[in-house]
Amino acid sequence: MPERPVLTLLAYVFVLAPGMLLGFYFARRKLFTPYHKLTMTTITVVNWFLIIWLMLSSYASGVLPNLPGQLGQPQYLLPTLHAITGGIAQLLATYLVILMWTERTSLERILPVRIRNIKTPMRITLGLWLTTIVLGVAIFAVWYSVPPAGASGEAAATEEALSDPQAASTEEAQTTEEAQTTEEVTAQAVPEAAATTPAATGDAGSAPAASEEAPAPASTEASG
Repeated sequence: MPERPVLTLLAYVFVLAPGMLLGFYFARRKLFTPYHKLTMTTITVVNWFLIIWLMLSSYASGVLPNLPGQLGQPQYLLPTLHAITGGIAQLLATYLVILMWTERTSLERILPVRIRNIKTPMRITLGLWLTTIVLGVAIFAVWYSVPPAGASGEAAATEEALSDPQAASTEEAQTTEEAQTTEEVTAQAVPEAAATTPAATGDAGSAPAASEEAPAPASTEASG
C-alpha cells in the first residue's frame, strides 16, 4: 500500500480524533454556538475530503475486486467494516451539521425529518467515528504486516539464508567439491582410454610375426 493510507491514518489520529473529542467537550459544556457548531462542521467537511480523495480510491482498487470471495481475510474484512462504520458516522454527522445550521432559519424545510434532541445521535456519531479510527489503525497494521502474494516463499528462503549463513556456505562448498571430483574422474578416464587403444593395436599386429615363424619353410627344405 502506498502513501495514501499513511496520510489518512495520520490525519485521523492527530487531527480528526482530537477535533471530535474537542467537539464533544464543547457539547458537554453547552457551548453549542459557535464552538461546537464550527468544530463539527470542520470535522465533517475535512472527513468528506479524505473519504473522496483517499479512501474511496484505496477501497475500490485494493479491496473491492477481492469481494465477496475473500471477505473472511482480515486485509479485506477490516476495510469493509471501516467503510460501514465510517459511512454511517459521516452521514449522521452531515445530517447533524445541516440540522444545526438550518435550525430556526428559513431553510428548516431542507430536512424533511428534524430531530429535536440531538444528544443521542451526537454520541452515536462520536462512537462510530472513534470505532472507525481504531479500525483504521488495525487496517494499517494488517496491510503492512501481510507480505504480497508470491513473496512469502522468497522471503522465507532469504530469511533462512540470512539466519544460517554457515549452512549456506557448507552447502555451497559441498557442491563445489562434487563438481571438482567429477572433473578429476573425467580427466583420469581420458588417458586410460587413450592407453588402451594402442595396446590393442599392438596385440593385433603381432599376428604376422607369428605367421613368419611358422615351420612350413623348414619342412620344405628337408624334403629337398
